[in-house]
Amino acid sequence: MILGAISLVIWFVVAFALGVRWFIDENTAQPILMAGGIALMVAAIPWLAYRPLVRRLSEAAKRKEAQRL
Repeated sequence: MILGAISLVIWFVVAFALGVRWFIDENTAQPILMAGGIALMVAAIPWLAYRPLVRRLSEAAKRKEAQRL
């Protein structure tokens, strides 16, 4: 749930920033779709990094537990 919220915020910020930067008005559909697509690719980064992040955190927890024993 947290990862989805982070992705949503990233998507909104990137799409809004590109929309403002490209000055999209109501008559230009193509840049709106392109900004949304670029934002979607950027927002996928947390999901692509999920497995390595979980692996790294679980290994750190195991090392910490081993040191405690």
